Amino acid sequence: MKLLPLLLLGFSLSTSLAQQKVPDALKAWEDWATWDEPHRGCPTAFNAPNKFFCSCPSDLSLQAGAKEGRLSLAITVFHRTWFALPGDSDLWPLNVQSGVQPIAVVDRGGLPSVLLLPGTHHLAGDYRWAEMPQKIRVPTECGMVSLSVEGKAVPLPNWDAEGFLWLKRNRLEEGDKDFLGVQVYRLIEDGIPMWLHTVIELSVAGKSREVELGNPLPEGWSLSSVESPIPVAVDEQGAIKAQVRAGKWLVRARAFRTVHSSEFRLKEGAKPVAERELVGFKADPEFRMLDVRNAPPVDVTQTTFPPQWRKFPVYQWSVKTGLALVEKMRGSGLQSPKSLSAQRELWLNESGRGYTYRDRLSGEMQSLWRLDVPDSLQLGSVKSNGEGLLITRNPKTGATGVEVRSRNLQLEAVGTSASVRAIPATGWNADVDSLALTLNLPPGWRLLALFGAESVDGDWLTSWTLLDLFLLLIFSLAIFRLWGIGAGVLAFLAFGLTYHEPGSPRYAWLVLLAPLALLRVVPEGRMRKVIIVWKVLALMALVFVLVPFTYRQVQSVIYPQLEIIGTHSMPLRQALGMQAGNAQAFNAPSAPVAAVMDEAAQVDREFSAAKSLVMGGVGGSRGGRAVAKRQLYEYQASNLAQEPKAKIQTGPGVPDWHWRAISCRWNGPVSASQMITPILLPPFARKLVTLLGLALIFWLIARLMNLKRSSIPAGRPRAGTALLILLGLALG
Repeated sequence: MKLLPLLLLGFSLSTSLAQQKVPDALKAWEDWATWDEPHRGCPTAFNAPNKFFCSCPSDLSLQAGAKEGRLSLAITVFHRTWFALPGDSDLWPLNVQSGVQPIAVVDRGGLPSVLLLPGTHHLAGDYRWAEMPQKIRVPTECGMVSLSVEGKAVPLPNWDAEGFLWLKRNRLEEGDKDFLGVQVYRLIEDGIPMWLHTVIELSVAGKSREVELGNPLPEGWSLSSVESPIPVAVDEQGAIKAQVRAGKWLVRARAFRTVHSSEFRLKEGAKPVAERELVGFKADPEFRMLDVRNAPPVDVTQTTFPPQWRKFPVYQWSVKTGLALVEKMRGSGLQSPKSLSAQRELWLNESGRGYTYRDRLSGEMQSLWRLDVPDSLQLGSVKSNGEGLLITRNPKTGATGVEVRSRNLQLEAVGTSASVRAIPATGWNADVDSLALTLNLPPGWRLLALFGAESVDGDWLTSWTLLDLFLLLIFSLAIFRLWGIGAGVLAFLAFGLTYHEPGSPRYAWLVLLAPLALLRVVPEGRMRKVIIVWKVLALMALVFVLVPFTYRQVQSVIYPQLEIIGTHSMPLRQALGMQAGNAQAFNAPSAPVAAVMDEAAQVDREFSAAKSLVMGGVGGSRGGRAVAKRQLYEYQASNLAQEPKAKIQTGPGVPDWHWRAISCRWNGPVSASQMITPILLPPFARKLVTLLGLALIFWLIARLMNLKRSSIPAGRPRAGTALLILLGLALG
């Protein structure tokens, strides 16, 4: 109590120091600048800047007689505030004065209160009663209290935890000695690190005193924090002391484990807080499975264990023995889950504004019990082992998904999405160890590039090899050196735009380029005639390849459904046959008998106790064990079966067409947050690119053969007419 004047002096010094930091030129504006700050003059706590102390009562003196009483109180106020005086509606102070000025006492919440302005006040007042009351309510903000009863000073006033000051009798006289009751409640929270929550309940009677409670921390634990309404101190050895007074107090402590140990015991020679404790255990099944031993379980409803911890198993621990924490299984234990693999197939809509997907997930001994999809996907239907699952919303996140009720996962899901800008790689809010994705494009669409996958097969960007780039550069540089920069740029564009098209005259250009270059340096003679023949044959070969190529390109512009799939002119029937074969291989059903036996073996491991009960009724023969296993399997199947009356979603129809397919692969695990971003070329743009490539090819041939405008017959259409025809084909 004597520390309060020192705190008040510290607050005053801190206020004066803060005022000294204001420059002299701005002191006149200080009140104006802080006029809207209601607590600008109030000091704050050292660790809570938003907690203001606007009133600080110091010395409170109460004199109680047989018929009347007298109060005297010194208080410092930093801001205009209300302060409750000692007493209540039954014990109302009279003739209250602040110094020599009378002050009004107002009822605020059943308590006599006065309105005080900033400054130091000395309050005084009287009480009238027919008989001296047993107790009087005293504000808990008061620092020091002195009491005299019928002219005799009380050296140790009895001021209890409820804020009542006892006048008529001292409660020390009620018992022969002081009383201290201690109860210890703990909660072990498994995890990394392991946390220990401790609540020490103190039931105190008698005078205020300092007691040594003992060492509350087990060996290998480090204290993190202590919260207490009464003063407590923890020394270097971990022993805790408390300054107690009459009432019931709760001291809360948090600690974390610093060393790995399978036992929970006190240090050697440490004084326990209580001989027996109630210990709860909060397990983390996703991390590991622990078994608590050397402590019998108790019925928590028959104890005073804290209500917020009663949902966990509770044990009674005798501190003389060690409480064992036996690790039964870490993660998934010895039966570690096999990799969760996913195979996804996507069909782009004809408008290019969305896609339909079908996912197939498989994994054995997996630990997932719910699978949700990202917000950008709309889940339509889900089947597990051929049986439809009910699509629900996650109560924690609101995400759409399904509950997984089998550790051997064989799941097929169908859904849609309205966005193709960023496609979730896995399609689920779960990581997978292997992923294969196929993107099917409708006729007329092309994929320029796809970012986010480790390997892509079928897009335009990754189809370029080093040999392809080398041939493109050599051909363009050769044309540049022979015909100039304009012809070089023309060759680069024409050769590059048509290089990967099916049936493109790649090597015919190189065969024609050689005689054209030689004719520039070989003089007249027999060799020149041979080269001319070579030129004619090469030109005929180019025409022989270019005519069907032009026909197919124009046909793909008019009828995109008839274009040939593949960069090497693979027939459409062969491409579709390969894809159908892959689909049949993927859809190959697994052996149902093996799946049932695996599931039965898992039931045998997880329900060993139930198995013993069933086998007890049928005996230990081979036939009895088979009956027991079958009954257990049927029990689990019926327990985890879908609600018969549940309306299972059917979802959208699954497309059965396969046109231009792009395969994406990953060489390692794929996280749920990973995205793939496709860069698509719509049909209209692809038509323009195709016609542009054809126009550049014929333009390049005209440049290489030195065809002048005057050499074209007058009856033929001009270039403008040809351009209009090409644009009409593109728009069509």
